[in-house]
Amino acid sequence: MILFFSVIFLILFVLAIIVLFLILFKTKKNSKNEYIELLQDILDRKAFYPKKIVMIDTHFFLSVNKSLTRLAIIQNFNSKSLKYNYEEIALQFLTGISQISSKAFKVDYVHKGEKKTFLVHSKSKEVKEFIYSIYKVANVKRIKDKFLQCNFSITSTSDFENTYVWAYSPSNSIFAYFKTKEEFCINKLNLLKNYFTIDTKYNYFEVDFFGERKQLIVYDNIFLQELFQSLYQNIKQRTAEMSENLIYYDDYSRIIYISNGVSSLQSILLNNLQDVLYKENKLCFIQNDDSSIVFPASNEFIKEFEDFVIGFNLRKIANSFDYKFDKLINITSNTKLIIDFSRDRIVYCANLNSFLNFNYVTISFNSIEDICLEKNGSKGFVRIYTKDKEIIDISCNKLEIAHYILGQVNTIINS
Repeated sequence: MILFFSVIFLILFVLAIIVLFLILFKTKKNSKNEYIELLQDILDRKAFYPKKIVMIDTHFFLSVNKSLTRLAIIQNFNSKSLKYNYEEIALQFLTGISQISSKAFKVDYVHKGEKKTFLVHSKSKEVKEFIYSIYKVANVKRIKDKFLQCNFSITSTSDFENTYVWAYSPSNSIFAYFKTKEEFCINKLNLLKNYFTIDTKYNYFEVDFFGERKQLIVYDNIFLQELFQSLYQNIKQRTAEMSENLIYYDDYSRIIYISNGVSSLQSILLNNLQDVLYKENKLCFIQNDDSSIVFPASNEFIKEFEDFVIGFNLRKIANSFDYKFDKLINITSNTKLIIDFSRDRIVYCANLNSFLNFNYVTISFNSIEDICLEKNGSKGFVRIYTKDKEIIDISCNKLEIAHYILGQVNTIINS
């Protein structure tokens, strides 16, 4: 019986604590709303139409206007006498923010030509986010003023203090970066024309940053997701799709874009590329400076990319073949023989899945003097003799392929 009453007492005690907490929370919320209403009236009388008002404490408030151009600073506020100190500045006159402790921030600004600072003591996430966002708005405005042709609607920074500011314009794929510390420096690049790596799964973003390839730290998590979606759509609309949702090619700029279609996007600049290596679960792109780009890929994707490279190399030989008359013969996994009746020639290709090692030999029909077949068990090779005393050996994985080539070439010679 004693145990029963002890449990009942404990339950009633916990309920009382919860009710008391809810009453205090509601009282605090009502009190905060009353202060905000007072500030709303004051700002309205000053023709300052607030988008948001944040309460630092009962004596200190900040507000930004609806057009995100001005900041109101209300200090030493007395709710009974309605006395206060009021300053209003353009956001462009914010010059820096810094976190001086886990609960305190410093905001630097210029007012009437004088450098000034105010301190914010608060552990509120809302207050911290407000201070960060208004300073980011000011810095993005500086980028917009320099590059007027861009609509920078996707933005972020490297950290709370806005050490670097990132801005992306979906309309023309321009990415701008702004160094705010020490000497101001703003630069831009067209992501559709330059190197980049984006992987939203690992929050990874790498570009040519002030002339050097670097990973950029991103403060706003949603930034990379929005950037990925926008850039991916631009690539789909403006380049040739070589494999659905996976491989795109810009022939004019000689850039390949590859993606897993979900979270990763990579540009490969052919002018900077030596070759590609096909490895288990990844593609490895070797650059001219011997650095490499590793792209994780499934076996299916690797096969798709290999087919793209083969098609890319075949287009070097001729922009098109007439497949009603011409014949494309798979000799081995890495070599092909093209009997090009449209152009009266034979083309023997090797290393078709390679950028650097791809090579081919062209033999005109008129130059062929003779052909023979040499056997080696189940395999064989075809030997072609030219009128210039050259010998071209074509190795075949299967003997039937060698017989097929022999028959085709003999038909050409005897026609």
